[in-house]
Amino acid sequence: MQGMVIGFDPDSNTGAIGGDDGRSYDFAAADWHGESRPKHGDRVDFVGDGQRAAQVYPVAPEPQARPDFVQFFLSPSGRISRSQYWLRYFLPLFVVSVALSVLSEVAQIFDMLLALFTLLTLWPGIAVMVKRIHDRDKPGWLVLLPAGAAVLVVIAGIVGVGSGSEVVAGAFAGMALLALLGIGIWFFVEFGCMRGTVGPNRYGPDPVTQT
Repeated sequence: MQGMVIGFDPDSNTGAIGGDDGRSYDFAAADWHGESRPKHGDRVDFVGDGQRAAQVYPVAPEPQARPDFVQFFLSPSGRISRSQYWLRYFLPLFVVSVALSVLSEVAQIFDMLLALFTLLTLWPGIAVMVKRIHDRDKPGWLVLLPAGAAVLVVIAGIVGVGSGSEVVAGAFAGMALLALLGIGIWFFVEFGCMRGTVGPNRYGPDPVTQT
């Protein structure tokens, strides 16, 4: 039978496996036949004995095909790695945006092309970031936080202007901008720099093992 390690306590040398049959099985370190310590997400093959798992062997993950163009840019499902985010999404987007910005100084038509490009890449940007968030085993709705912070900046400006006080307006705007800056830094570190879950998580297989 196969399943996934859902937890392991190195102090007691015991762990638990979620079997593909929907049941939970306990195992001890003596039952483990892997070279490294068991960890959450490891796929395993084992022999079920009541509520216990014996002869637990790790199963090497099968290579996963890289997502095609449509899956990568339009689907929010699954996971992508840091290198996929920076090299397959961010770098091409950055190069095209800079090129169109430079060309817009030469001919006005490139201003319209830049605006159209920005509009067309809005959803792909959300879908790609959701998959990067998934790679960190976090819910995709977190992608809404930067937009929410930006809305707060606008609201703070409106409230501040409506108050008729420059001090109040500055305080509201400053707090909102700090929130936006903090979220931006967190996103850069968490989803731009940190390695995703090693092995499969609830959103899919490890993209680092993809071919």
